[in-house]
Amino acid sequence: MSEREAASVETPQAEEKFSLHTGASWLSLDGDVYIVPGFHEEWIRQFRDFVGPYSTVAELVVNKRWISVVLYSGGYLEICISDRKDPEVRSTLWRFLANNLEYWNEVLIMPFKEEGFIHFKCDEVNCHDAYKNAMNSKPTYVKKR
Repeated sequence: MSEREAASVETPQAEEKFSLHTGASWLSLDGDVYIVPGFHEEWIRQFRDFVGPYSTVAELVVNKRWISVVLYSGGYLEICISDRKDPEVRSTLWRFLANNLEYWNEVLIMPFKEEGFIHFKCDEVNCHDAYKNAMNSKPTYVKKR
């Protein structure tokens, strides 16, 4: 790629490291946060040169080990990760959650390399223990109410 072509590649603006925003965003392993104004896959198409050959959320989460984050009203977080056993993913996710304790109260984590979900709530006193216990537990299926 020439310098001119490289200069024309659209690059998303990173927000403050490990910051949490309402709606959808991406979290990279180095803590960069990219706000997704619509759907994750639309964002991937917009920044194709930046993300590489990946075209779906699953491909980006599994291959780049990025973390998909969606914050809903009321402090409910849905998170997609590649592997709950990956130490770097676990560390990055915990740093992100700990940095934003006051903005969330319930988390649903979907590890793509396993079937099922990890669900937990915590208070600020025991949050790290709740996180570790949840991440060390086998994912389960959420029962419909």
